[in-house]
Amino acid sequence: MAEVNEGAETSAEIRDTDIVFDCPHCGKNLVIDYRGAGLEINCSQCGASVLVPIPDGMQLGDLDLEPGEILKQLFATRRNYQKAEMTIQQLKSRLVAMQEAVGVMNQVITEGLAEA
Repeated sequence: MAEVNEGAETSAEIRDTDIVFDCPHCGKNLVIDYRGAGLEINCSQCGASVLVPIPDGMQLGDLDLEPGEILKQLFATRRNYQKAEMTIQQLKSRLVAMQEAVGVMNQVITEGLAEA
């Protein structure tokens, strides 16, 4: 997803077929390819779930992808989502381990200062 930069030359980044809209939660300008119409995405700034608007006059059936291609993309997205969820869980475990290690280090430092 591209971002709209205030005051920057964006014509090379934003195509006529892109959907430009604001996050309803934080107001961030968002840009997505027209094939994202109707999808639920996360805002690149606040992370909130955002429904990509369907432009006036456009029907979801107007998308130029064959149903098989859409299914392939859907399955790939689901696989990527599952991989991301696994990575998040691994990172959370590492964070907990690091926080515990910092706690032990702080305790050792505190005990060392108390003895001195």
